[in-house]
Amino acid sequence: MKYLLLPFIILYRIYFALVFFLVLTLFYPAFWFLLLSSKNNERVFRLKAIVSSIILFLDFIYIRRLTKPKLKGPYVICPNHSSYLDIILMYRVLPHTKFLFMGKSELLRWPILSIFFRKVDIAVNREKRHSAMRSILRARQELNKGWSIVIFPEGKIPVNAPRLDLFKSGPFKLAIDAQVPVLPISIIDNWKLFYTDPVMTGRAHPGFARVIIHDEISTKGMTKKDLVSLRHRTFETINKSLLEYNKEVYLND
Repeated sequence: MKYLLLPFIILYRIYFALVFFLVLTLFYPAFWFLLLSSKNNERVFRLKAIVSSIILFLDFIYIRRLTKPKLKGPYVICPNHSSYLDIILMYRVLPHTKFLFMGKSELLRWPILSIFFRKVDIAVNREKRHSAMRSILRARQELNKGWSIVIFPEGKIPVNAPRLDLFKSGPFKLAIDAQVPVLPISIIDNWKLFYTDPVMTGRAHPGFARVIIHDEISTKGMTKKDLVSLRHRTFETINKSLLEYNKEVYLND
């Protein structure tokens, strides 16, 4: 069956990439103009949400929020990471909760996307301590200004998604230091809709992306000694939903 579907998978992946880059290229002049001033960051966020909606609509991917909690923020937002689709999806999942992405410095080399990590989002070079510290200080400043920070706590897309990799400590240290809540998010289906590898033949098709926005986890009064328990609680919260909605994967383990 997989081999019969392979031509359609390849065509869809090519179509997805074309839509992604063509839409971003079309809106690039507007982003470039707005990014001339940091005063426009909220306008940039709103435009990103619009552009993400267009890309997902044209790619026939539809969002299903399985929960709708009242959100105030700012938060350190921690979604699981199972697909390149996750980044686009976040703007549709939280269109009214202004946030910045905090991601690896390699994103500075990506065509088109690099402008965002140079001007508004936060790139982290983990190999250079001083650079990493500047990124963390910037993240704390943005939290103080009312922006939420999205960090994928696994640090990368796991090779065996939707199974979680171990979480890094960085997001939870940031949340405790800034005394802001952690917002766990379970992204249920993106690994099925657009699997990362192989580049041309990995699983890919239109469909519904189910998302669970969990209740926030307060860090009020927490200190560094609470970091491990906070990390574990966030992991278990996200993992519980992944286990529930992807039983067929885990049953085959």
